[in-house]
Amino acid sequence: MSKTHWHFPRSEFAESIYKLLADGPIQAITLFGPRRTGKTQFLTQDLAPLAENKSHRVVYASLWQTIDSPLGILLYEFDIALREGSFLSRVRSAASDIAPKFKLSAPFAAGQVEIDLAKLKGKAPESHLLLLDQYCEKLANENKPTFLLFDEFQEITRSKVAEPLVAALRTSLDKRKDGLVAVFTGSSQEGLRSMFSTRQAPFYRFAQPAQLPSLDSAFVDHQLQAFRATSKAKVERVAAIAIFERFERNPLFFQRWLMTLALNPDLPGEEAVERVQSEVAEEFGFMARWIDLSAPQRLVVRMLACGVKRIYSKEASEFAEKLTSATAPPPSRLQTALERLSRLGLVDEWEDDLRLSDPLFESWVRERPPSEF
Repeated sequence: MSKTHWHFPRSEFAESIYKLLADGPIQAITLFGPRRTGKTQFLTQDLAPLAENKSHRVVYASLWQTIDSPLGILLYEFDIALREGSFLSRVRSAASDIAPKFKLSAPFAAGQVEIDLAKLKGKAPESHLLLLDQYCEKLANENKPTFLLFDEFQEITRSKVAEPLVAALRTSLDKRKDGLVAVFTGSSQEGLRSMFSTRQAPFYRFAQPAQLPSLDSAFVDHQLQAFRATSKAKVERVAAIAIFERFERNPLFFQRWLMTLALNPDLPGEEAVERVQSEVAEEFGFMARWIDLSAPQRLVVRMLACGVKRIYSKEASEFAEKLTSATAPPPSRLQTALERLSRLGLVDEWEDDLRLSDPLFESWVRERPPSEF
């Protein structure tokens, strides 16, 4: 049996995004969703196949952890999109080659420019930015616009030399409003806002904002159906929904919990939760991150994880004193801690509220014992 039966399709949302871009008056959409909540799956398993089935070419490029060479990733993905093969086959090929040592030879470029993408770091030469524009020209199709899917796009700004690249990409897209459409996803509302919403932003007013819909009980029912087709273990729907809600409706945690029960049918549900928490914490380095935080930083993180948004309020002071059995830190120390957490990317602003940027880390923090504060 294929593993595709585990994928929960967001078909209606994909259709609405598709129609806005293919038939509507806008060229681009920004799509926000917290980390590990299904943005990439939505792009690659819902929106991309839908667009491809309607005869559009699709390009997918993840900017996550590509600080050294964002231009290299874009050129690589643009190049392979012009070759034969379906979108899913290209994604599988790229996934098997994490750091492609690929010599790009563009036949449409003057002199057939050859670039070793593995060495493409630092400030991009003007000739390479012109090559990016030439790829955009080849990809553009006014009858069936090409879908450009940029995952975790805000990460591009972390590169100290990305400004010319961002400006060049904006210019290339502006020149081909009818032939190229784009979706820019991000797990940081603040990061996306800095790219698209402030007056000095490189993509100011370029894209219409949207938000990935949160999952509901329909997701739980779908996962339980897939679980029953895979395992003989029994999971009650009420218990499954309780776990789903407990961990902020996070699909990754919920699926890991089900897999743990499938492998250990006699394991009590709560022990399965603890096991998944431990595995997730190790996989994503939560403990190492936690150890590096100072006491005030941990306190601020715990406040935000528990929904205390006004960290300088009387409510926050009472929360801190109850948790630590000590006098609450002064506001100045909390402010310093908050600034540090923001620089580390642990805290973000969502809909004018401060929150932890990773929902799984947020859930993990809520489970830490008072002795760690």
